[in-house]
Amino acid sequence: MKMKGNRSAPSLPRPGPAKPPALPQRMEWGAGSAGRACRLLRLLLCLSGALQPAETLQVLMGSTPLIVSLNDNISIPCKISGFNTAELDIKNVGVTWYLKTPKADQEEKVFTFHAGAHISHRNGASMSDSDLKRGNAALSLPQIQFKEAGIYRCYVIVAPSDAHGTAILEVVAQPEVSLSPKEVTIESNKEKTLSCDVNKFYPNLVDIKWTEISKNNQDSSVAAENIHTGASVENEDGTFNVTSILRLQPSLQDNGNVYRCIVSHKTFPAELLLNSTLTVTAPKSALISIIGAVIGTIIACIIVLSLGTFVYCRCLKKTPPVT
Repeated sequence: MKMKGNRSAPSLPRPGPAKPPALPQRMEWGAGSAGRACRLLRLLLCLSGALQPAETLQVLMGSTPLIVSLNDNISIPCKISGFNTAELDIKNVGVTWYLKTPKADQEEKVFTFHAGAHISHRNGASMSDSDLKRGNAALSLPQIQFKEAGIYRCYVIVAPSDAHGTAILEVVAQPEVSLSPKEVTIESNKEKTLSCDVNKFYPNLVDIKWTEISKNNQDSSVAAENIHTGASVENEDGTFNVTSILRLQPSLQDNGNVYRCIVSHKTFPAELLLNSTLTVTAPKSALISIIGAVIGTIIACIIVLSLGTFVYCRCLKKTPPVT
């Protein structure tokens, strides 16, 4: 058998420097996603500062009623808060004041401010531009009247937000009180009266009481049958008057007592006290009266007799003698 020659063995590649193993495909993808996530998070944090919600616009007007006297001036507060600037741009601000009185079914406009324009629906009503820039939308009303008492509403627009608040306004008039007479002298068992006059007050809610203070400074109530308090009477300006009468019929033991009229009204921080001091004199006896009458009669007779004698003598002197 003819033998073929041997074939040379295939040559093997010569070893070279070793290459680092390739990273798995998923590892490469993960590293890229982490970078993109970090960049996205950073962007969201930046945007979050710019997209934080603004403060809520608020109007503060106080919780207690405002009390003002008739014909006085009043400033009703309206404090604006919740805007993000140091001062308000009043060109972008609108303020409307409303009033609802107890007798009205609907509100009525009192004052309007819009983009720098002032519109007064009530004579003398005003607002201050400089105060409004600082967030104070107070309403000023001069010479307040009883009919202007009620609920005031301040409606504010700071574009694009709006808010409102309310305040209660009460109009009052403090009474003028007098007691007469301040000193009274009366004969024992005779009768006199004291008058406690309460005038020009509003609202028509007043309380009048009487007390008696003895020489020993002991207070005691006065019998109701000796007190007469009339109905209140309305004046032209809307205020009221009322009079309370105390009837006195003291004895000698009441000499030196003090009678006190006590008046309570909404406008008084405490009860108003007015005093009248009593002086009681002893009654004249019947004998003294008779003696006085007799003496008076005698004196009258003497005067008449003297006049008659004087006239007679003058007439006698004028008569001519008989020849």
